[in-house]
Amino acid sequence: MRSLLFIAYMYPPFANSGTRRSLEFVNHLPDYGWQPTVLTLAEPKPRDRDDRLLDEVRTGTRVLRASHASERWARRLSQFAPAKHRERVTQGLAWRLDRLWAVPDNAALWRGEAVAAALQAHAETRFDAILATGSPWTSLLVARDVAERTGLPYVLDYRDQWRPSGTVAWDTESRLQRWFNPRLEKRAAAKAAAVVTVTPTLAKALAKDTGRNDIECVTNGFEPRDFEGLPLAPQDGLVRVSYAGVWRPGYGPDLLYRAVQRLKEAGVPGLDRLRIDTAGFEPGPAAKFGVQDLIREHGRVSHSTALRLMTDSDMVFLPVSDGFYALAALPGKLFEYLGSGRPILAATLPNSEVARVLADAGGGRQIMPDDVESATVILADLCAGRGLTGFSAQRSERLATYTRTATAKQLAGILDRAASR
Repeated sequence: MRSLLFIAYMYPPFANSGTRRSLEFVNHLPDYGWQPTVLTLAEPKPRDRDDRLLDEVRTGTRVLRASHASERWARRLSQFAPAKHRERVTQGLAWRLDRLWAVPDNAALWRGEAVAAALQAHAETRFDAILATGSPWTSLLVARDVAERTGLPYVLDYRDQWRPSGTVAWDTESRLQRWFNPRLEKRAAAKAAAVVTVTPTLAKALAKDTGRNDIECVTNGFEPRDFEGLPLAPQDGLVRVSYAGVWRPGYGPDLLYRAVQRLKEAGVPGLDRLRIDTAGFEPGPAAKFGVQDLIREHGRVSHSTALRLMTDSDMVFLPVSDGFYALAALPGKLFEYLGSGRPILAATLPNSEVARVLADAGGGRQIMPDDVESATVILADLCAGRGLTGFSAQRSERLATYTRTATAKQLAGILDRAASR
């Protein structure tokens, strides 16, 4: 059993879509000869915390937690504040200090603390390799720093593109980041034993950004055990559709909401049978669209609840981001949708990574991201009892390649080669 330092800023109880990839790799890598020690953030902010995720961590996993240096500095400065205001002052100071030097990102002041924790752990454990996943990109710099001091091989895992494409509202950077980050990224990638990302399209973009042409792909996946015992949609005459995920500028279930709005305005037959469940974002959009009687917004829910919403559906909805990510992204929920066995309505471009995986694994139908008309017709057919048309059958023989065990085995092979160099 080889020993791995796994640097993952987003790890339970940090509640973020990026947490799932780190969590599942850590849970499965021991089955393929690698025992991870996780280095992660000490205390996520309350809005980013979900303690239920801790129940999913594999028993016996060693977890090291490092704070931002800004928190230590803020606590020292806040001693001059009245006791009743001290915690609020501490939080405010830490927030401002983190943004005072946010290069490469807002986790920059975690870097020194994380490196110190990693070096101390290596002195006690003697790791065989380092794996760092980003974003935040500070994690990749921590891996490089530790490798320079220890001589350990390190692997970088990109869940997204470090340098923003500039095509979606949430993918931005400051003037300082625009100057420093390209240099930091190339330095981090230059001596990495391997660079991994989630899709071939993203690998091509990263080759240009990093100057490396040997980037490997390890997709996200699903855990079959998560779906054991979950009920399918009840045969009660209702029609259920669900969406589980975030809603932010350039990404969300807008198309689904507009289709439901059209159905309601048209008064289509059987609309009273339709039930839409959404989760993962703050409730409110249904009321703005005037469809709160048809769409139940559950807000942020546990992972197990999200999976239950999927299996309890007659169809699940999958959007893609605007811009570059419309082609390059593979949302983690796509693989859990596949694991649920539910028909997938994907609003995606024909040449996208989502389209490629659906063509490989089956189980879905693709429409264009702005095709409200097709989405409306599909929902109307469900309401009228005509069922789903144009949906391909799942290819069970291909689903196995997208399980967490398969992706962890692939990653373990990359680590084996890195450690053997």
